[in-house]
Amino acid sequence: MAAQQLPPLAQQIGVFDQCIARQTETLVIREKIMSLSGDSFEITLANGQPVLQVKGKALSLSGRKSFYDMANTHLFDIVKEHLHIHTTFAGEDPKGTKFFEVKNKFAST
Repeated sequence: MAAQQLPPLAQQIGVFDQCIARQTETLVIREKIMSLSGDSFEITLANGQPVLQVKGKALSLSGRKSFYDMANTHLFDIVKEHLHIHTTFAGEDPKGTKFFEVKNKFAST
């Protein structure tokens, strides 16, 4: 499968200044084997420079994934929300405040 290139945006957008790219970057996700401590992986640039660490919580019903920068600062969590008709994931800051939501819906054209 060939990588799809998206056109750059007119202005930078982002929540975390340290994660805003100054140029087009290719991100690589290397998932580690599931262990008793949870599912975890790293997100790196194509040249191997680490960008983010993702740590999964073992035996979590919400499938919680915690995202950390390379200084081990907790940036946010992604959790699966239950009791929705469509699959829904939420991004929560370290205090538990939801700041984004992603829903999977069937679209009709």
